[in-house]
Amino acid sequence: MMKTNKKSVICVICGLLLAAPAYSQSAAEIEALLNERAITGAQAAYFTLAAAMYPPPSGSQAAFALARDRGWLAAEVNSGDAIALNRLSLLMMHAFDLPGGMMYRLTGSPRYAFREMRALGFIEGAASGQRVYPNQTVSGEQFLHILGNILDQQEGAW
Repeated sequence: MMKTNKKSVICVICGLLLAAPAYSQSAAEIEALLNERAITGAQAAYFTLAAAMYPPPSGSQAAFALARDRGWLAAEVNSGDAIALNRLSLLMMHAFDLPGGMMYRLTGSPRYAFREMRALGFIEGAASGQRVYPNQTVSGEQFLHILGNILDQQEGAW
């Protein structure tokens, strides 16, 4: 399991480094993200939009504003606050245009986005020996692992 985790993190880092000229991300930014105990809403928006190949925002605050304007982040999410796993799930479901199941399509809520991300295997829970909760904050390592899982799945779909 640890091998897969490292593979996913390395895959995401390499992908973001290759996209660095286009998205103005440096190795230092990615390393700083990896070391974060809890990433912010602005960091989540910036790196998610960059990985999803959206036109690069001019910074994390601009990415956050774009995600909020599109309704991908709830109004109660602040750019500098730690983002919860359910809010991150909603952002990623929208950014990567993941269809989700019936309840997610009906409600579009963070709760069902979280459940979809777990069901799709992007967020690993009990199988990995870790318990995950919708309101739990997301570390940089966990964020990159989830992002890597999505990118791995999408690469296989192409």
